[in-house]
Formats: sequence, structure tokens, C-alpha cells
Amino acid sequence: PAAGPSSAVRERGAGGMLRQALPQRVLPTAARLPWRRGPGGAASRGPCRWLKGRACASASGRPADVRYAFVDIDGTLMDGSQAIPGATMAFDGLRGSVGGLRLLTNQSQEPSAATLARLKDNGFHVEPHEFFGTLAACRRLVDSQALRPMFLLSDEAMADFDGVPTHEPNAVIVGTAAGQLHYERLGEALRVLLNAEGSQLIACNKGRYFRGRDGFALMAGPFVAALEYAAGCEAVVVGKPSQDFFHAAVRDVAEVDDVGLSKVLPHCVMIGDDWKDDMLGAMDAGMQAILLRTGKYRPRDEEKLPRPPLYVANDISDALGFLRREGLLRVE
Repeated sequence: PAAGPSSAVRERGAGGMLRQALPQRVLPTAARLPWRRGPGGAASRGPCRWLKGRACASASGRPADVRYAFVDIDGTLMDGSQAIPGATMAFDGLRGSVGGLRLLTNQSQEPSAATLARLKDNGFHVEPHEFFGTLAACRRLVDSQALRPMFLLSDEAMADFDGVPTHEPNAVIVGTAAGQLHYERLGEALRVLLNAEGSQLIACNKGRYFRGRDGFALMAGPFVAALEYAAGCEAVVVGKPSQDFFHAAVRDVAEVDDVGLSKVLPHCVMIGDDWKDDMLGAMDAGMQAILLRTGKYRPRDEEKLPRPPLYVANDISDALGFLRREGLLRVE
């Protein structure tokens, strides 16, 4: 028999608004409660919290089936040099349940080969073509425009830019690089931006912070913002949350052109720990998104979003379980 509302525990929240704990069984569509706004505009929902955005929901309000998955690395699969417990098995399960998968990372402190090696050393079965990183995207941009950048990157990350000319720079490329992002180097970068006609400021990412061994640490974003302010320019962001970055990854995995892209986007899900770069970036690009309470996640991060993600999961294993329970995984 169909489960009814009684299968979930009902209680009164702040302001007397009705809320329900997640039930052990999935409720039929008719029994699912709609999205609501609680005190202060915070989002709350009933047993199956479907996203109502036009990009990701069908006419019935049910999310579109997931055919392609996109997964963040650091804070989602990895905690530094170690895999997050259960992540390797969940990653394999997710890959086997979708038509294609890509790893999307803003990692700019190490070359792509080093990130892949970290994953493989921890038991993740990853192929090079499944890796979609910001450094590789930045290299493609540099090559396509024949740029001569000044690099604010770590020595390790420079391995991905071997052979790129740097004389008389006409661009500045900024990544997360503790040894480079200091007053003297930022001053040099400012002079390139002000003195070279048509110079570009290129951000490998515009992330705010990451969780390191000693706690939270600054990413490239605050330093990119400083250069934007000082030079009176706007950076080209090649990594998350750039819509171009997400769309390029979708075109790559789904093998579609710009015409087919709009049809595929609702069937894509991004899984990550960053409410802004992962969640907001993916949803603005027309994708579905699942936020994880791992890595850099902080309590109530989901309430910072202008609209709710598809689901907020404890970790990637929980995210996979949700997609399976709700029957959203489809392999074509």
C-alpha cells in the first residue's frame, strides 16, 4: 500500500510552521510536500524535497532523471591526501549508474597529473578523460589566444604550462599559490594589467577558501578581487562557478553541441561541498546539484543559496543513496 504522511514524524518548527523528518520509505508524488519558506526566508521542505526550478524539474515537479554526474574532488572525494570514508565505493557506484561522469575541480596548487595520482593512490578508478580541471581549461585559453602570461601559480602547477611564452606579458593568471600571492608579486601583476594594452586578468578560480591541514585557508578569489579593484577590470574565470566551465564539461561528457546542450543540462547533477562554486554555479548553468556536508561545508550553507539544491547529503555515499531511493538514476 502507498505510504501516507503518517510515515514521517511531523513536528512544529519556529513560527509554528509544519515540518517533517525524512521518512524511511519514499513517499508517492502526491504525498510530497512543496517547498516552503520559513523564518528569515530559509527554505524548508517535506519528506522528498524536490527542486521546483524550471531547469531541473519536469512538468510534474519531479526532478529530471540523472544521466550524467559531475563530482568535485577535494572535500568531496578527498580530504587532503586521504579518501573520505566510503567515497571510493560510492564513486564507483555512481559511475556505474549514469551514462557518463566527469570530475570537476578548481585545484590550482598542483598539476593535473598529481591530482589524478592522489585519486588513484586512494583506490579511485579514474581515467584521464574523466578529469576536467581548471588548470587544463586555463591552458586551453592561453593557447587559443596566444597569450604571454605572468603567472601567479605554484611551482608545481607550472608543470601544466610548459612551453608557454612569458616575455612581455599581456595577461596575468592567478591561482591558489601561497608563495606568489604577496605584496610584491601582486604589485607586478597590477603593472602588467595597467601598462599592457588589452591585457587580461585570468582566474583559475575565484574560490574564497578551502579547508587545509591547519583549518581554513585563502584561495585565489580574494586576491583576484584585489587586482580587479586596483586595475579596474573584470577577471575571466575559467573554473567553477563559471557557466562556461560547466557547459564545456557537459558538452564533453554528453557529446552534444550548443543546440543539444539545453536538452541535456536538466539531466546533469553536480555533487560537491561548496555552496557557491559547486551548487550555485551548477544551478545557474541549468544543472541539478547536491550539496555535501563534508570538506568546506559549514552549518546552514544551503540557506545562503537563492533556491534550494536538489538534496543536502551527509557525504557522497548518502548522495548516491538518495538518487537511488528516488529512482532518479538512468543509464541510457
